[in-house]
Amino acid sequence: MAVFVSASDETDGGHHRSKFWHGGWLMPETDWYSYFAPAWQERVLDAKPSIPYLHMTEIRDSGWCKEHGVSWLQAQDKMDMAAILISQMGSLRPVVVNANAGMFLDAHGKNKIMQNPGEKKPSRFLVDHYCFNAYVLTVLNYIHATYPETEKVDFLVERKDGVFQKLEQFYASFENSLKYIGQSKLIKYLGELTAVSKCRVPVQAADMLCWHVSRADLKLLKGRDADRAATIFQGRRGPIVDLPDKLHFALAAAFMEKINESENRIPEVRRNDASVDASSSQRNKSRTRRGKGREGKAAKEKRAAP
Repeated sequence: MAVFVSASDETDGGHHRSKFWHGGWLMPETDWYSYFAPAWQERVLDAKPSIPYLHMTEIRDSGWCKEHGVSWLQAQDKMDMAAILISQMGSLRPVVVNANAGMFLDAHGKNKIMQNPGEKKPSRFLVDHYCFNAYVLTVLNYIHATYPETEKVDFLVERKDGVFQKLEQFYASFENSLKYIGQSKLIKYLGELTAVSKCRVPVQAADMLCWHVSRADLKLLKGRDADRAATIFQGRRGPIVDLPDKLHFALAAAFMEKINESENRIPEVRRNDASVDASSSQRNKSRTRRGKGREGKAAKEKRAAP
């Protein structure tokens, strides 16, 4: 049975109400590390002038390129070679989910409603979290439908401070979530979730995928960027999921219903805690009787006085 590895990344359209994408590549572990990663290292990273990693933001930045002795043409050539390597790896499968971040914000607002096991207080549910969860679920469903003999899927994401910790919490509760939605059949595919540096080849390839998918969706590709996108996507098969806006509002309503249920259970718990109320009531009655006793004694003394 094969072990698959998913390497994914995220990107957005440049502002908090734009579209948001979480996407990556899915491939057998042996293909990643025996064939693809060594070829990428040799023909992209180590090819003169060598660079420590290929990341679309940095490779298009003139300051970063100057620091590493890379000309504009050399940067273009490295991106072209990366696209060619992706196109030549037949076992690579793209998986991408996207959502309208503006509609997501309208549905969920800024309420702090999410509290994973181990958290001391609730926090906001962000479109990043939502798309990551949707991505993992899409990968598991795709594996079950196309490669049911798979042993497990390990997930790699780029290490980003403050982001991975939250994704890790969501992933830790994924087994329970699958049971809750009636998808226990997918639990057996859950492997490890690991944060890695951008020097790891799989997340570099994922970054390249997300960059070209998002800009193709926004119709911003032209020239060599458009040619590279055509090279990357040609003949590719894999799930591309547009998460509908109505799903955001349905999910937000479900969250609020769950919260209301929790709040409504609090009075029931207090009613069941009868010993606390009973002792409090008994103390009040005792105080009243003691007061009445003092008042009666004072009245008797007054009547007996000459």
